Amino acid sequence: MSYFPHAFEGRIVHHDVGTYRYTVVFLPPDLAAALPLDESPRPRFSGEIGEVPFAGAWQPVRGRWYAMLSKAVLRAGGFKVGDEAEVRFRVEDPERVDVPGPFAQALAADPAAAAAFAALSAGKRRGLAHRVAAAKTASTAQRRVDEALAILAAGRPEE
Repeated sequence: MSYFPHAFEGRIVHHDVGTYRYTVVFLPPDLAAALPLDESPRPRFSGEIGEVPFAGAWQPVRGRWYAMLSKAVLRAGGFKVGDEAEVRFRVEDPERVDVPGPFAQALAADPAAAAAFAALSAGKRRGLAHRVAAAKTASTAQRRVDEALAILAAGRPEE
């Protein structure tokens, strides 16, 4: 089996949702039919568009599914709206959460916080982890780790 078992050629398009405009690629209907979309209507994936790594979740809209493309992914691949691109991906375990190093170290050092973190849904765990991972400096990352630990200690994961 290939590292990325699913592949297709897709056009990069704008998709308007209310007042928001996203740059996306739609999943072809034949490929959507082969995925477990009844079990998990927003399956998480990791893969590549062109040669650029990207990850997310296939989002449903009126019987179709799309993946959002960040400006960083578009820039890294030299893509623009209207381009055709090869998309390769694999469906990920819905419980998988990538915890950045500083946050993982803090959780390992605090069993109560680790237990509170483990008790959260995968989506809430991903949200806290993403907030730390998105920090641009070490000091911001540490501040966000401290905030996440305070949220876990207070039992307020919705923050």
